[in-house]
Amino acid sequence: MELIRLEKSTVVFENEGRKVYGLKDVNLRINEGESILVLGESGAGKTTFGRVIVGLQKLTKGKYFYRGKEYRKNMKLLRKEVQYVYQDPISALNQSKTIRDSILPSIKKWRKVRGEKLEEELDNLLKSVEIEPELKNRYPYQLSGGQAQRINIARALSTNPRVLVADEPVTMLDASIRVGIVDLLTSLKNDRGLNLIMITHDLALARYVNYRLGGMRSIVIYGGRIVEEGNFSEILSDPLHPYTKFLVESSEDLEGVGSQEILKKMVYQETNDLPLKGCPFAPRCPFVKDACLNSFPEVAENPHRVFCYIYS
Repeated sequence: MELIRLEKSTVVFENEGRKVYGLKDVNLRINEGESILVLGESGAGKTTFGRVIVGLQKLTKGKYFYRGKEYRKNMKLLRKEVQYVYQDPISALNQSKTIRDSILPSIKKWRKVRGEKLEEELDNLLKSVEIEPELKNRYPYQLSGGQAQRINIARALSTNPRVLVADEPVTMLDASIRVGIVDLLTSLKNDRGLNLIMITHDLALARYVNYRLGGMRSIVIYGGRIVEEGNFSEILSDPLHPYTKFLVESSEDLEGVGSQEILKKMVYQETNDLPLKGCPFAPRCPFVKDACLNSFPEVAENPHRVFCYIYS
């Protein structure tokens, strides 16, 4: 059953009098229980996508439906059922509140629990993210990065959500504890039947998440556009869009995927300098055609979905 639907969803920011697209004409459907990997460089539009899904970012134009209703008419349900795990675990927590005081109001509001059961519910929630209940009286500055991120996950779970959007959830953590957080997120997805939307620039991490969940659908975003979509393993083994090839070939953790010839032809492009029409990757693309500069291509199935004039 369809849970989320985006129709030509667009977010426009103003930067020094110039338009910058956080998202542009994004069309996507996500079914109940389905998990998605969202891939792309920093500034590609991944975080804007995640914030739209959670309802933290308003659309400039286009539509977003959650459980069949337009999101602005469904905000109460959206706030309960769609939760966000932030990149920076410490700053995401209120520094003046204990862990207990940060989470209890949410449990009380959304789980309708009162009295002694309130503390019991909090303790069980902390145990579910592998945090000892004794830590609930600590402040964020008294926690390690890994502990803080587990607390953030517990706070997100306090509403009994259907969807968990994890935005680069391990990027700011030590390498030694990253796997533990990913294992926790994937276990929670399986145990609770959640929709997990994992946002990452790290293909090695994406490959591990894909392995843990037995395969995932993936979207590749650049310049606010979805440029490729399909099964992650398929995209990894046979990337079609030049930008996806760039991501795969530039990943230090993936060996033997291809030559570095494409990389040598690519140049870095500031987000503010992206073209307002055509393919946003055109200024960096070694295969650019006249059509790429003037209009965004229609989707081609080859064998998965790609938006590129090479195939359409």
